[in-house]
Amino acid sequence: MLNHAQTFAVNVHPGELHFNSAHFITFDNSCENLHGHNFHLRIQAYGDNNEDAFVIDFVQLNRLAAEICSGLHDKVLLPGKSDEVVIKKSGGQLEVSSYDKVFSLPAGNCLILPVANTTAEMIAWYIMESLLPKLEACAALTHVKTLEVAVEEADHQWGICRRVIHSGGV
Repeated sequence: MLNHAQTFAVNVHPGELHFNSAHFITFDNSCENLHGHNFHLRIQAYGDNNEDAFVIDFVQLNRLAAEICSGLHDKVLLPGKSDEVVIKKSGGQLEVSSYDKVFSLPAGNCLILPVANTTAEMIAWYIMESLLPKLEACAALTHVKTLEVAVEEADHQWGICRRVIHSGGV
C-alpha cells in the first residue's frame, strides 16, 4: 500500500478583507499618476491538520488580517525604501516626488511602507510581514507549513507573497 503525504489548506477570502487605497508605482524610468484601487485580500495557509482537524482557525486568521486591512484603508500608500521616490515632510504635509511628478499630500492620509515600490506584490509582502507576528503571538502557526497572502489590485490581477513557515522536516 502506498503512503500518500497529505497537505491541507485554509483559504480565507471574505468580504471584509479589503481596503481602498491610493498608490503609484515607478517603472521603466517613469512614475505613474496617483490613483486608487479597491484592493481585496486572500490568505491561504497550507499545512497539517491539528488535533481539532484544521490547519489554522478561520475566525482568528480573518480577524487579524482585517485589522491590517483597516490600517491600510483610506490611505495613500507610499514606498519608504525607493531610490526613485523622495518623500519630504513639511509641517503636516508630505511632498512626494518621482521623475516628473510631485504630489503634496496630507501626512495623516499617508502610510509609508517599508518597500521599494507599492506594487500589489509588495503590498502583499507588507501584509505578510504585519500578519506573521500577530499569528505567532497567538501560537496560530504551529501546523502551518506555508502561508500565502494575495492582494487583488484589479479584477483578476493578484500580487502574491508566499512564505515557508515550517519546512515539515523532522
